[in-house]
Amino acid sequence: MSNETRPLTQTPWEEIDKRVRRVDEDRWISSRFAPATERRALIALYALAYELVRVREAVSEETLGLIRFQWWREAIQEIADGKPPRGHDVCLALAEEIAAGRLKPGALQKLVDGYQTAFLENDRAREPEGWLGLTAANILIPAHNWAGDLQAVAAAYAAARRHASKAFGPIVSPAPKQLRPAIAHYRLRKLYCEGKKPNPFTKRFSIMKAINTGEV
Repeated sequence: MSNETRPLTQTPWEEIDKRVRRVDEDRWISSRFAPATERRALIALYALAYELVRVREAVSEETLGLIRFQWWREAIQEIADGKPPRGHDVCLALAEEIAAGRLKPGALQKLVDGYQTAFLENDRAREPEGWLGLTAANILIPAHNWAGDLQAVAAAYAAARRHASKAFGPIVSPAPKQLRPAIAHYRLRKLYCEGKKPNPFTKRFSIMKAINTGEV
């Protein structure tokens, strides 16, 4: 019998994972191809992104939105300062992944800033899709040379996904194999820019192809 013990956790990972699957199926499918440890970090990141992007849907006044963004900014800083995380389940997940070194507080704060800017300007094109993708990629490979391509493709994917553009966007070289679980869903831009609403099977097939080939 193994003497290995698993660390105790108060984070409801299963519930957070189900939430990300429900609200952001594209990224959730891609994350299934990441190693289990890094997959948790991706899910924590995507859960935070959901909390930030939905501010525009949850409030009708600018001041209330700014209060929410500040709440997350302070929550992340408290974690960085070694204070106990706030009771929100995403805070618990972020605290675990920051402690493990897989998520960086500075990168998360920049994410908050990006979503706040998009909120204030009422312009979803300003949402930090590229930074979200780059932060996810850095979980898998801290140093790589694909940042420029990633951010260009991310912008095209985001615009096509929200039906703001029918442009496929840049053709880029195949992504490094280790990065693919963080970006394979960008391949869905082909379907979105054609005006299609892919079902779960079609999404999985397309993302699997991106995982195998690196073509996004």
